Amino acid sequence: MSYAVRRAVIVGSLVTLGALVGLFASTGMRARVLDAYLVALGGVLMLMLIRTLRTLLAERSPSGFDGALATMRSAAPPTRGLTLERDVELSRLNEFHFHMRVRPVRREIAALRLRRRYGVELDREPGRARELVPSAAWEVVRPDRPPPGDRLASGPSLASLGQVVSELERL
Repeated sequence: MSYAVRRAVIVGSLVTLGALVGLFASTGMRARVLDAYLVALGGVLMLMLIRTLRTLLAERSPSGFDGALATMRSAAPPTRGLTLERDVELSRLNEFHFHMRVRPVRREIAALRLRRRYGVELDREPGRARELVPSAAWEVVRPDRPPPGDRLASGPSLASLGQVVSELERL
């Protein structure tokens, strides 16, 4: 006899004893006591059935769906490289996207290279940085570059993005 069945028998016995005491102690309420007894006994039986099924289902091997769901939940988040590729593609379509997503990455690269190789801070010494950074890259990384006037205008071409990258690599 399993634990769930044993517990249901004990609780059912207690409910039966309570119903018998209620029947002998009350007068004229037999129908209500009987209804309450049947509802309580039905609840105990339902709980026993649920607990028994849960133990039986826990012993089963997981289905293909459960395996796929577990794999999907444990999947690693996308890497930064793929996100950057998507941002470059979107920046070609939208100038504002280029200004807000791709330009900060280019600025960070330029600031790091200027700081390491020449000891120049991009934001603090823009005049000196202007002398060191090639012209196409400077138009992208300059500190005083305003946001685009037309946010929906198309962004820079792939060739100009490649030129900026190659200039930053030479920096």
